[in-house]
Amino acid sequence: MNLIEIQKKNKEDCINSFTNFIIKDYSLDNLYKLSMIGELGEKNIRDMAWKIFMDVLPANESIEKWVEKLQYLREEYKILSDKMTKKQNFFKKEEENKNKNIIDINNIKIRKNSLLSNPYHEEKEAKKLIDLDLDRTFQELALFHNEEIKNKLSRVLFIWNNENPDLGYQQGMNDIVSIIFLCLYPYYFPNEKKISIESIIKDKDKINKEENSEILYLFFHDEEEFESDLYICFNHIMKKGVKSLYDFDFESKDKQIDYMKKLLLFKNEFNFEKEELDSPLNLRCNMLIKEKLKKLDYELYNHFNKIGLDCTIFLQRWLKCIFNREFELKEVFIIWDAVIASPEIHIGYNLSRIDLIALSMILRIRNILILCDQNQCFMMLLQYPRIESILELIIFSDKLKEAILDINKGKRSLFLENVKNFIINYKNNKVEDKKVKNNKNNTSDNLNNDYNKEISPIKSYEEGVERLGNIFVKYHSQMNISDEKEFLNILQFFNNYK
Repeated sequence: MNLIEIQKKNKEDCINSFTNFIIKDYSLDNLYKLSMIGELGEKNIRDMAWKIFMDVLPANESIEKWVEKLQYLREEYKILSDKMTKKQNFFKKEEENKNKNIIDINNIKIRKNSLLSNPYHEEKEAKKLIDLDLDRTFQELALFHNEEIKNKLSRVLFIWNNENPDLGYQQGMNDIVSIIFLCLYPYYFPNEKKISIESIIKDKDKINKEENSEILYLFFHDEEEFESDLYICFNHIMKKGVKSLYDFDFESKDKQIDYMKKLLLFKNEFNFEKEELDSPLNLRCNMLIKEKLKKLDYELYNHFNKIGLDCTIFLQRWLKCIFNREFELKEVFIIWDAVIASPEIHIGYNLSRIDLIALSMILRIRNILILCDQNQCFMMLLQYPRIESILELIIFSDKLKEAILDINKGKRSLFLENVKNFIINYKNNKVEDKKVKNNKNNTSDNLNNDYNKEISPIKSYEEGVERLGNIFVKYHSQMNISDEKEFLNILQFFNNYK
């Protein structure tokens, strides 16, 4: 198996970007804009932007306050890490005792009972589950076969498990921490000029930033502090809304209703009282379909009901792992850029863009789904079709948000009408070929030739899906007249298939 290597960024480029975007010309709005067009990685500031979006570094505070807060959080992690080390030593002694040759049956029974009543027993089981899950995470990447790195990830998850006994570690959290790890890793370097940060603070507690940009960069990206920063970022994103996706239930009906109201996008579209107590994740999945999809596309909602499609099966995976398993790694980063850059980060943040992206994924292929039975829909949604540009999905989610605002104001949403009818009415939205436009004499010949192209018969359901998907891609760029003939061919195949 050829493992994929994750390369470090060029340190000088990172320091230059840090100087330009963070020290000289810091703007939260600018970071938001870069996140929405997928350029945080190209600008070498993705990790700093994520820390700001997650509120690890308070967006509206000075760089001095950032230094102060990060120092405090790193010290806090060291205390938690020391506490964890003591527990690890306890586990080690337990294993040593367990492996001793005990012959007395009574002693074995006493030993078994003491383990079951041991307060550390559940933590030990959690540690086993964490390590098991990490052994299955990103196995195509060379980094995740490195024992030192696996130990860092394991410690971070285990410490979070111990500090959150109300929930503890759950499967899927390994995906979340791994994406954060892969975001931070390329930007961290050995701090060769390690000096006390206080030594560069000048008069009135201000840092001479531009003169010390390299020192500041290495403070925020010190390889020795990588594990601390990984835990800090993971803990913050869990607090910002991800933790609720793993909770089992609510303490009361009132708390469940409060949670659901935060997720509501349409007024009077969901009866809170009728919903039985359930996990936050199941409720969120149900609201995505019963409240949001029902209002946005009743025809598709009704189709899902008719074929008995349980949407929670694919939605749970999409939401819990924040689309980590649906797209390639570079695409996942761009989706995360948009998800965690939501302006709601400072006001009851619940990662609402996750819902918008999930809806966008469904609506984007709605004309295929409407032709499919239950098994075919599952195939499409659990093995989501490739997207030519992931930014298309981000733009789609933005347009969807605008459509929701229009609907709430009692307006028609032309965007949604276009999504539903894009193939039927595609002639009205055709983009003319520049060459044809510049050569009017050949226009009619070109169009006739294009329409007369031979359309090959479809041999399988998968081929039909792929070819219809290609037409959708063209809808966003350049379409040919022959697409009409191809679409009719595909439609006939689906009708026969059904």
